[in-house]
Amino acid sequence: MGYLQQFIFFILVALPFMFISPTHSSLANGKVNILPPTNTSDKVTLALYYETLCPYCADFITNDLVKVFLSDLFTIVNLKLVPWGNADILGDEPHCQHGEDECYLNTIHSCVIYYWPDVKKHFDFIRCTEQQSSKKPLVKNRAAMWKQCSEKLGMSAHRINKCYTSGYGLKLLLQYANETAKLKPPHEYVPWVVVDNQPLKDDFENFVKYVCEAYKGDHKPEACKTQAANVSSTHDKMANRIHPGCYASEIANLG
Repeated sequence: MGYLQQFIFFILVALPFMFISPTHSSLANGKVNILPPTNTSDKVTLALYYETLCPYCADFITNDLVKVFLSDLFTIVNLKLVPWGNADILGDEPHCQHGEDECYLNTIHSCVIYYWPDVKKHFDFIRCTEQQSSKKPLVKNRAAMWKQCSEKLGMSAHRINKCYTSGYGLKLLLQYANETAKLKPPHEYVPWVVVDNQPLKDDFENFVKYVCEAYKGDHKPEACKTQAANVSSTHDKMANRIHPGCYASEIANLG
């Protein structure tokens, strides 16, 4: 076989390997493993409509919603966090159920969601700040409630603060106001949890069950296989509470 023929033969043999997509393979122990592509259309949309100083929202985010990331449930979930809740717009300014601090923190959350779109990243920040807001006595320095979280997670406090002071955060927040206003049926309280456009109402803490039932993909995560035995009764958990959430007509005692 001549030199030219050998060269052509080498190219023909090597050509298929030159076009293996790196996104569908991984190198481990010297072996190439072909991975199945992720079908994002199969994911279930799990949306939480909340406000930052509602104690029920803080409890749900820190103790329940975190289950998405403590298991493999995140592989089938498109998680959306919407920080507006029971706020209203009077004139051109938002007015929040729990006062100016809540509007401030809702705006901070809006900035973080925008600048760190990775859901695990901004969820960690939101969970951290909600843990701070649920402490008694409440931290009086509202900036301190989130700056220690941004430092812990490696997020630029300067960037977040600039988003707020520039007014851009308000524009982001008003987008969430518009999204909340379009809910059908309208939300009755927060936390308000919606799975594929279906509100769970007072059974929101059993969201794992509803996510698993809504998922139509081929590969059920382990979290769905085991969730049936772990479903809690939201009604039982709420037995000692007057209400399952923060209603717009109420003013929570957060002192």
